[in-house]
Amino acid sequence: MARLSSRMGWLSVRYPIYTLNDRLEQFKALNLAFDPGTSIRFNDFFVPYIESSTDRGGAYALGCITEFQRGPQLQFLKRLAQGRLSEMGGSGFVDMDHLIRLLDFGRAAPEIWASMPQASKEWVEGFVAGLNAVQAKRGRGVDEKFLAIRPEPYTPLDILLFGRLAGADVNWPIYFSLIEHRLSGDFVHWWNLLRRVGAGVSTSFESPPSHRPSVAQQIGDFLTSISRSGSNSIVLHGTRTQSGRPLMVNDPHLGQHLPNVWMMVGLRTPSYRCVGLMFPGVPILGLGRNTNLAWGGTNLRAASSDLVRLGSQTEALTTPQISRIRVRFSWARQRKLRYSPHGPVLTDCPALGRLCGPDHLALRWAGHWPTDEITSFLSAMKADTVAQLQAAMAGVGVTPLNVLGADTQGNIGHVLAATLPKRPGFPEDDWVLPEDTAQAHWSIQVCAKDFPSVINPAAGFIVSANNRPSEVTGLGFLFNGDDRVMRARTLFNAQHRFCPKTLLELQLDVTSPLAARLSRELADFCRAWISTSEQQVFCNSIDLWQGAYTADSFSALQFEFLLTALVRELSAVRHAGRMPGLMDQWAYLTDCLMEDLEALSDAQKKSVIPRSVDEANRLAQHWQLWGNLHKIRLRHVLGHVPLLGKLFSSKSFPAAGSRETLMKNAHSLIRGFDETSYGSQSRHLSDLSDPDENYFVLLGGQDGWVGSQLMSDQIPLWQTRQSIQMPLSATRIQQLFHHRVGGLE
Repeated sequence: MARLSSRMGWLSVRYPIYTLNDRLEQFKALNLAFDPGTSIRFNDFFVPYIESSTDRGGAYALGCITEFQRGPQLQFLKRLAQGRLSEMGGSGFVDMDHLIRLLDFGRAAPEIWASMPQASKEWVEGFVAGLNAVQAKRGRGVDEKFLAIRPEPYTPLDILLFGRLAGADVNWPIYFSLIEHRLSGDFVHWWNLLRRVGAGVSTSFESPPSHRPSVAQQIGDFLTSISRSGSNSIVLHGTRTQSGRPLMVNDPHLGQHLPNVWMMVGLRTPSYRCVGLMFPGVPILGLGRNTNLAWGGTNLRAASSDLVRLGSQTEALTTPQISRIRVRFSWARQRKLRYSPHGPVLTDCPALGRLCGPDHLALRWAGHWPTDEITSFLSAMKADTVAQLQAAMAGVGVTPLNVLGADTQGNIGHVLAATLPKRPGFPEDDWVLPEDTAQAHWSIQVCAKDFPSVINPAAGFIVSANNRPSEVTGLGFLFNGDDRVMRARTLFNAQHRFCPKTLLELQLDVTSPLAARLSRELADFCRAWISTSEQQVFCNSIDLWQGAYTADSFSALQFEFLLTALVRELSAVRHAGRMPGLMDQWAYLTDCLMEDLEALSDAQKKSVIPRSVDEANRLAQHWQLWGNLHKIRLRHVLGHVPLLGKLFSSKSFPAAGSRETLMKNAHSLIRGFDETSYGSQSRHLSDLSDPDENYFVLLGGQDGWVGSQLMSDQIPLWQTRQSIQMPLSATRIQQLFHHRVGGLE
């Protein structure tokens, strides 16, 4: 038993520890009525492989196992998407709930459901029936009891709600962080600089370490953790592989927490014979492999939203609604919701409204259009060729994706999957549009079939890493840099043919070419202003460093602490000690830091540089190795509760990698001990020469039940670069998935 108690009776937690056999017996004890011809097999990591003689039977079984393994997570996500956090956490979440209700994730769900093809509806209905069959029989989890969650039945509209939550615009965290600075005198300067350098995981104008994040920033950070704002996806043509058939790897970058945001699933039904990863509650495989095709992707970072400044006439026509927000430990609150012709009026939320002066801003979001991502991905799951995959993506609205694929005929390809307004461009001095401009842009939609696509490029490989795609007018303006793409291309150019093992090594690479370049530039720059031998040794060390963020690197520490010291000094000189958050972004550091340092006067350089080098050297000597400072600790949502948090967290372990390495473990400017919470958290590799050569691993585990050993049992695999085979042939499935529930008849 895991237990913590105190003299205060309410502060006690007790929960049992469950093994694989325990969880299998609990599932069997539900006595679920599976359709004839349906069974679920499990491997030793509790990963399910569903076999059914009908599609509906397979969808029902998928719903059953999803709710059994991830029910508490789904109930939490449902309340998040509906703006009901206050029911779980109390009055501190009222403004956040108000903002979420204004975002209105479920707004398009009724229209999507009404127009969805019958086959897709039947799949969703079967999935919902499975969810509800388990939800009605299982007990409440520890986390549900702690958060006062009483499980509720699901509807098809809830499934569409989960899909829209997963499709949250990656730009919202940036918009929410910047909105309070839009009226400041230096906004235009920083806004244009942001457009020049791009954006990382998050961007704000000012983020002192002691500053409590605003409500807008908090919701933006949470949405970042569940949306694929960063990822790698790579396909190799057969001319670049040892087998002569394509290879594919996917490495989604998301929040690193428990349970993992992905589930691993295998399916064998009349229509679907595939393996891959699914977002809990959305019954499609976002990346994976079927007999003839492998697919995956990365966030396109397209601008699927615009903020619109409402005129007084439009504002007068908006009809307010009153929303009642239930609050745990307190009385209910009432909040105003208004919807204009351009979308919800976000500034009705006090967290934003008080920051915007007289302006009333509405949100235009492509997620409010009735696009049908479930049907698109169900089509992709049974596609045979890259061309069919690309055609299926025409129905995708949000999240905008770079979708890559490879087929057994030898083709590889890339398509931009998004439904966006047809824009001629973006304003240079603001991202808020006047009404007439917004109406003109959003009156016409464009989708995947309107964007350029690629099949079988001459290079023999395709790499997507959230970098700016081929130029498409009006696509977006805040893309990641080319650091990861540059590194992958360098490695591909150094070797002609790859096998799965060598491609996995590339996937796990932790070297940053831009870090290596910047460290050399800083070493040369600093040498002119230092005087001691110790300072000289420091500069020599970062000069020789090759940009490898291995856990045992000392030079990575020196470089990172020097960046922090220099940015702090620049902030003191240029901004009176106030640090614009953009100066924490990798794109700024690699594109603008040297320029700003060179602009300092000689007197300033003589003061700033030696002091920064000494500070960086002192801290690096203290920590010794990158992995001593930079660690991963996976936390459940309850892991952030004071005093009790350790009961719901994994042990920490050293984290190689950095912000923009192929194996990403993101961080801000390093000020001391750092536990990364965003980066690589799942891996996929498929060899198209063999239907059984598909491998996946989760940072964490398959199960989401508090107390289950299977919530974190894949961490040792992750650390030792191992993975779980997900075959497609019946014989191999029976060998690896030998725990069986139900029976085929």
